[in-house]
Amino acid sequence: MLKRTIAVAASITLAATVLVATSDNPVEAAAPVLMGVHDDIAPKDLAKRYPGVRATREFVNGVQPVKTNLRKKYAGVAQASWDAGLIPFVSIKTAPAATGSGKYDVRFRELAVWLKDRPDTYFIWYHEPENDMDGQTFAKAFKRVRDVMKAANPQVKVGYSAMAFQWDGQPRTKDPKPWRVEADFYGADTYSGGTQPATAIVSEHAGHVRWYREVVQKTPGAAAKWGLTERGFKRTKSDQARADEIDRETAYLDGLPAGSRPAFYLYWNTKGTEGDPDLVNGPKARAAVARMVGKLG
Repeated sequence: MLKRTIAVAASITLAATVLVATSDNPVEAAAPVLMGVHDDIAPKDLAKRYPGVRATREFVNGVQPVKTNLRKKYAGVAQASWDAGLIPFVSIKTAPAATGSGKYDVRFRELAVWLKDRPDTYFIWYHEPENDMDGQTFAKAFKRVRDVMKAANPQVKVGYSAMAFQWDGQPRTKDPKPWRVEADFYGADTYSGGTQPATAIVSEHAGHVRWYREVVQKTPGAAAKWGLTERGFKRTKSDQARADEIDRETAYLDGLPAGSRPAFYLYWNTKGTEGDPDLVNGPKARAAVARMVGKLG
């Protein structure tokens, strides 16, 4: 019988929950992480490059008008992953104020009902919301979307995907309380390089650490449902240096005790909408991601 939990925290490390067992029972084994990659190759080919990969990250581009058929948009970006036997994390943005006032209710209800007969998926309403709205606006709209969808399909997964950059001293997250929404999963888009050191693994990334402490640790239930919805490195000195940091992050995550590892981890390996080639790994760093997928998944 597990007797107690000990909260362990270091200066800028992710706080972890260590489960201590009696002499009769070993410490609970860490569960596999749902590992995914956003890459420039088709979903059907991902497993060749990253053996053991199980998820992808997909986007419906732009803020969708009220009359948009969200089912058709979702299928357009998710179907290739479903066909490959992968689980897509899909982002859709709708106008925040109109969403919060119910103007999109019928669209989200239709989407939730349609998803009942689709393979497994994770739906993200308005990824990186901190970049475009305050916490109160997000909380109102997110709650509306999730409530409507869960009423139509209790099994649907509706999650919040944060922008880690905005949690490092930016004004919209000065008060973290509104961002502690009830969700089915909690993700962070976390990039090293730029405002954070290129060598920073997640436990050294100031924005990610603050988001984890203020949202994951202080929102009921979030500690078991958090992960990385985008993870990338840039501005590293060489392909080998980036590979070394990815391996170091793998070792860090693999060393976390049961109940403290992320539930999912999606690595980013394309230029993205900003067309940044530095986000794309060379062969050594790509091999390091493959090692991570195999080790944690």
